[in-house]
Amino acid sequence: MKKNYSFILYPNSFFVKFLFLAISVLLFFSCDSRQPIAENLAEKEQRRVIYGQPISIKNTDFTIIPMKIVNERDIAEARYTDDGKTAEDISQNAHNLIFFDEKTKETHLLTTQKFKRIAFSFEEVGTYKESSTIILYKTIHEDSNQDGFYDWKDAVMMYVSDNRGRYFRAVTPRNTRTIDWTVEKEKGLIYFRYIADSDSNHVFDLKDPVYINKLDLKQLRDAKSMKDSTQISTPLIDDEERKRYEEILLSK
Repeated sequence: MKKNYSFILYPNSFFVKFLFLAISVLLFFSCDSRQPIAENLAEKEQRRVIYGQPISIKNTDFTIIPMKIVNERDIAEARYTDDGKTAEDISQNAHNLIFFDEKTKETHLLTTQKFKRIAFSFEEVGTYKESSTIILYKTIHEDSNQDGFYDWKDAVMMYVSDNRGRYFRAVTPRNTRTIDWTVEKEKGLIYFRYIADSDSNHVFDLKDPVYINKLDLKQLRDAKSMKDSTQISTPLIDDEERKRYEEILLSK
């Protein structure tokens, strides 16, 4: 007569805890889209450029083509789906963008600056009678937290351009991380909240101050002759007022 053996997994057993931990680690790394920093010259020389899906800009004749640099290891692991798309959305993880004019067939790069990551989104501004689209960009310049990866845990600097990729200008300072932004559509204003690494510990946390800058889109039109790195937004509250208001609030 054969004996039937059963293996019972108790919730608090060591095996169950180990199995849960192993699955959690696998899921974490399978979803990780961080970009490791090239460690040596040989790896840098083996890089290639790939192109993402073209994205049409509403109410214009322009199309955006994202560009991304990948190394040989990324190329070996990369796969295309049946419809020709990459597994990763390059538009939110690009290194630069090409703007293509459907009418003239001309193209231009967004910028000659070197970014480690660019993500972009469209915002409608203006009244119902007269509105236009602007493009906002989240960018990473460097591995600010020094963890060996370029990702959104690093300093995030915001830029803006018109809907043709012109007048690409900074709207938040370098070495800060943008939290969010608010669009006052009819007024043509955008408010940006960002954190400054005040203690220079390469971490953005509640110990660091939060600032708010205002961008009047008239400033964008007036910024034609400025460099890409020129910041065109202005603080909503100046430092003296900020200090005085905080002293009042914190006083007993």
